[in-house]
Amino acid sequence: MVKKYDLVVVGAGNGGLMAACRASLMGLKTLVIEKHNLPGGCATSFRRGRFEFEATLHEVSDFGEGPARGLLGHLFDELGIEVEWLPIPDAFRVIVESEKGRELDATVPHGRDKFIAYMESQCPGCTPALNRFFEACSEIDEGLEYLGLCRGKPDPEVLRTRYSNFARLCGASVMEAWKAIEMPQRCIDILSAYWPYQGGDLYTLDAVRYFKMLDSYLSNGAYLPKMRSHEISVAIEKRARQFGCDFWYNREVAKIITHKGRISGVVTADGEVVRTSHVISNVFPHVVYSKLIDDPSLIPEYELKKANARTFGGRGFTILMGLDKSPEELGIKDYNVFISISPDSATMYRRCFSRETNNNLAATCLNIVNPNASPEGTTHFGITCLFTDEGWGDVTPENYTAIKREYALNLIKRYEDTMGIRIRDSIEELVIATPITFARYLGSPQGAIYGYFSDRWDGMIARTFSESMEQTIPGLKFVGSHGVRLSGYLPTYTSGDLAAKQVMGEIAGGR
Repeated sequence: MVKKYDLVVVGAGNGGLMAACRASLMGLKTLVIEKHNLPGGCATSFRRGRFEFEATLHEVSDFGEGPARGLLGHLFDELGIEVEWLPIPDAFRVIVESEKGRELDATVPHGRDKFIAYMESQCPGCTPALNRFFEACSEIDEGLEYLGLCRGKPDPEVLRTRYSNFARLCGASVMEAWKAIEMPQRCIDILSAYWPYQGGDLYTLDAVRYFKMLDSYLSNGAYLPKMRSHEISVAIEKRARQFGCDFWYNREVAKIITHKGRISGVVTADGEVVRTSHVISNVFPHVVYSKLIDDPSLIPEYELKKANARTFGGRGFTILMGLDKSPEELGIKDYNVFISISPDSATMYRRCFSRETNNNLAATCLNIVNPNASPEGTTHFGITCLFTDEGWGDVTPENYTAIKREYALNLIKRYEDTMGIRIRDSIEELVIATPITFARYLGSPQGAIYGYFSDRWDGMIARTFSESMEQTIPGLKFVGSHGVRLSGYLPTYTSGDLAAKQVMGEIAGGR
């Protein structure tokens, strides 16, 4: 007997899980099909020896109490998703060290007042500019709320008169916005540290998205789940099941089938047919359009042009280490430290094109936040860097292992030389994930973990404004890092929530 569902979600990544949870709560008969044996995609963990490693998550905001409870925290509360969160002590440490020596070393605290006081000590006289920055963030919140109320179809006159500053920021890059509010260069150098989290240089990234991220972390703090990001994925799946959602693991969707110009079902690799009028895909549009749609002629021409015009976002490279000494024995004091040779994001972005020049890194020690993150007397330590082009395309199966080990050792040495901390003698477990690893596990082109690059014409605001005008095959929606809200834990969760509500609206409206 052919099974029927109101909604089929392809992929149990962040966006897919949240879409399934929301849709099931609203009463839609929902099925999630996931090719792996676990939910979460990037939001997962795994064991090597006596260590359980966090696969991707560095931090997430919005889970404080009271005013520090942001959008994502309220969404989890509404859906009854229970996760035990641990606060991160500082926002970040940034070190800029080149052949000329150490140009910058700053440890930025959480909390707006503490942040302003610290920045004033680093850059006397910057407080007025910082106040203008936070005022701009408040105007961004008001403007985004208006966009939500008008469903992405704002009245230009209302934007011009009531939300004029927001409208100006919508078209500005981060650097243009810094200039407009007269932010001192020293402050810009410090606040540029987060650019790898969005995978683009600040001359290109849109100000709205970057300002929102900064404000969220600096004002509301950052948090980690006690049991790694897999705890989040399991908690969302649990609620979705309680709402009646079905999950098929170790099953892969081979085809998305259509009838009379719209979605009519999916077929799994083992031949199971599921009938549905709505599919939410956590899989890249490139993959869906080239491999999964049974009738490519139904794909709108502008969808194909848009996909071909886009470039893939950041590709990940991660070294995860289980060290046989404690952080105290090793001298590790920072949870999160960004290390680069220049404070200029454009310079760093260009260096991330290839292995020869890319030595930017972020180092994290989970034990600083969670002392029980690894067995007593040991350390859970990770080094991550981002590639902004296909920097691993020249690697062959024959030299892959040697190249990834050599590159990993170079990054470890970079950390050791900068921090004056020796870690290589204490490595008990070592796991290296290259862009090739991410491509194999996630099925993402070139190992892209940040979706599509957020170019000037294709940033968060541009995608938001055009969303209602750019419909693909009727019944098909996309969620995840390649979606309207771009990459990151908060954007992918909220994209899934929104997509489910849109499906419900279409079903309830009879369209």
